[in-house]
Formats: sequence, structure tokens, C-alpha cells
Amino acid sequence: MKKRIGIIALLLVGVASLPLAAQPMAGMEAQKKAEQASHQGTGKVVSVDRAKLRIKLAHEPIKSLGWSAMLMDFSVVNASLLDGLKEGDAVQFELGKIKPDELVWVIVKIKRK
Repeated sequence: MKKRIGIIALLLVGVASLPLAAQPMAGMEAQKKAEQASHQGTGKVVSVDRAKLRIKLAHEPIKSLGWSAMLMDFSVVNASLLDGLKEGDAVQFELGKIKPDELVWVIVKIKRK
């Protein structure tokens, strides 16, 4: 009888820990989602620095990356993306990575709204 109670207790402990074991999988799913090829955003141009291939945006939340709205400098993949953009322009943009293993997101597409 004591042996059965022990076995039942072990089974219950194993079943109770299943949701905990599933949590790393959920974390990996979120990480994979964040590492997708690109992410979309909208915002307003604060400044443009063609010489440094940079643009400062006040962007809205980017849910796919888990980012809240913030003021942020971004690099662009080429100078032509900055053509015609000026302070105050409302924009839609796409973020991508030049190298997949980098942590830095750069603007690969941008257009005025």
C-alpha cells in the first residue's frame, strides 16, 4: 500500500510540473518570433543624418519585437532610403538584420505615410 501511495505521489508531482516544462518552449517561440526576417513599424522622423546613414524616429510600439514606443536612432542599409525624408514626416518602416546573428536591427525599407 505504501508503495502505491509513493508511486501515485511521484506521478502527481510529474503531472504538476508539466506546465513548468512547457514554459521554456513558449519562451523559445517568442524568441523565434522576434528573430523573424523583418518587423514593421510606424513613427515620426525626428532627424536625418545622411553622412552617417542614420535616422532618428519617435516610433510607436513594435509588438513583434516586444518594444514599447520610444525615441530611437536607426541605421539604414543605404543612403537612398533617406531621400526626401525630413523632420516631422510620418513614416512606415521595415526593420531587418544585415547579418542574422547580429542583435542590431536596421531600416531596410521606409516610406512617408
